[in-house]
Amino acid sequence: MATITSATVKRLFARCQNRCAFPSCEAPIIEDSDTVTGDICHIKAASVGGPRYDASQTDEARHGAANLILLCTRHHRIVDADIEKHTTSVLIEMKRKHEQGGVVEITPRTARAAESLLAHYAEVTVYSNSGQIAVNSPGAVQANTLTLKVSKQRVIFTAPSGSIGSDQAKTSYIAYLIGRYQEFQKGHASKTDRFKYIAIHAALKREFKGEWKLLSVDRFGEVVEFLHRRIDNTLIGKKNKSKGIVSFHLFSEHG
Repeated sequence: MATITSATVKRLFARCQNRCAFPSCEAPIIEDSDTVTGDICHIKAASVGGPRYDASQTDEARHGAANLILLCTRHHRIVDADIEKHTTSVLIEMKRKHEQGGVVEITPRTARAAESLLAHYAEVTVYSNSGQIAVNSPGAVQANTLTLKVSKQRVIFTAPSGSIGSDQAKTSYIAYLIGRYQEFQKGHASKTDRFKYIAIHAALKREFKGEWKLLSVDRFGEVVEFLHRRIDNTLIGKKNKSKGIVSFHLFSEHG
């Protein structure tokens, strides 16, 4: 089965000028600190059911440079969430315009960046499984690309011991705060599209460099404080604060 190659990603990174391909976005794909903040994205989805999937496409074409575009995490979510607006032709043109000013020289920096992007890239396709899957757990099968085959059965990704996600009470409270933020965003008249509801998940990933459920339980307070600030900064949150009204209950009150 074909997959994305290092040579392909080197060419992509050289042409992207280390910038997200979304129009007017200046977000880097890789920060100066070498932290990967961008994604390798498929224009036509890598698997059945994905955005803009083309069943007639070969595996080689599916993972080839012509079908790949580098986007920041935020815009990756945006283009995949609204495929009616971000069609295949729209993304192909976006890629063409973005890469036309790029270079083709492969420098040592480009090579390192490509390896970082490949290490960061993870493709999970689920087809038929009813058990649990452990990621980065002793004794578990580990790989850069994990393909699972499942039908309609539910697959549960178990957070490692000592993480926030392994603590039911803490997980429940953070889920409550995320829901509270999304509820308050409904009152923000200037934000009418549906992306305002998924933006908090992207913000959490950017702030904590990954999924909050996989963070050490010791960082629970940081995540809570971050969400408290986000809620208070919404339109409703600011109005509540000006009136002395608390916009959320505390973890000690969460039952």
